[in-house]
Amino acid sequence: MKTVSKILYSLKQGIKGVFHNKTMSFISTMSVTASLIILGIVLTIVLNINQFINSAKDEINEVRVEIKSDLDDDARIELKTEMDEIEGINNIEFKTKETSFNEMKKSWGEDAYLLDGVDNPLEDCYILTIDNPNAIKSISNKILKFDGVLDVKYHQDVMQNFLNISNTVIKFGGLLILGLLLICLVIISNTIKSRVYSKKEEIQIIKYVGASNRFVIAPFIVEGFIIGFLGSVLSIGICIGMYSYILDKIREVISTIMGGTVLPLASISLSLISVLAITGILVGVLGSAISVKKHLKV
Repeated sequence: MKTVSKILYSLKQGIKGVFHNKTMSFISTMSVTASLIILGIVLTIVLNINQFINSAKDEINEVRVEIKSDLDDDARIELKTEMDEIEGINNIEFKTKETSFNEMKKSWGEDAYLLDGVDNPLEDCYILTIDNPNAIKSISNKILKFDGVLDVKYHQDVMQNFLNISNTVIKFGGLLILGLLLICLVIISNTIKSRVYSKKEEIQIIKYVGASNRFVIAPFIVEGFIIGFLGSVLSIGICIGMYSYILDKIREVISTIMGGTVLPLASISLSLISVLAITGILVGVLGSAISVKKHLKV
């Protein structure tokens, strides 16, 4: 019963502290919210890039060898034999330009009608599966020298660009988030410090009658927890709302260009909620702990 009373006292004083200095509490909450929104944006970008890379990981090992349309069966067989002799090629599949065009139409989904009446721009080709993606360039250069080959196409550069974008977002986004979170810690710390000074006499009385350090500190930790929690709730709501809005507005375009590899809201919401909630609460509690330890003599 005594423990419950202490907990209720800490909660009551923590809530009271948040509303005691509304201006500083508001600034602290908004600072946490802004930082977490940026964290949420970075997180959604990185998760979607990773999803795209994972969904296209089979294609990254593929090389499309376009061949001349006037090649007869013997010439095609001879070309395949020459490619078979190259080390690092796992599989070779012949595909006519009609088959490739039909696959393109299928991948466009509801927009396939746009290709109706369009002359087939594709060529007959061989689809090669490469064991090591890093060897694609050297293998492609060898194949380009073979008779009957028009062009060699692969997606390695595209994948590398996405990886570079992901790494850049993580690095610069991480630095920006770190800087903002440090600012949040300072603001929350100052908010709690002002509360410590305003309750200095009350704290001295409580200490005089035998209150423990934990009992004195607990309300300020609760106050920081509430600030971090409110910032988390606001940022989660804003991030989910933004993601849902953007997804609805450009869903058709993204589905056509990226093959539907963008993560749906249901798949990304759990990550957003868990990361933003934990980060926000930790920042709030840590900011309070730093302030109490530094400015409260107990």
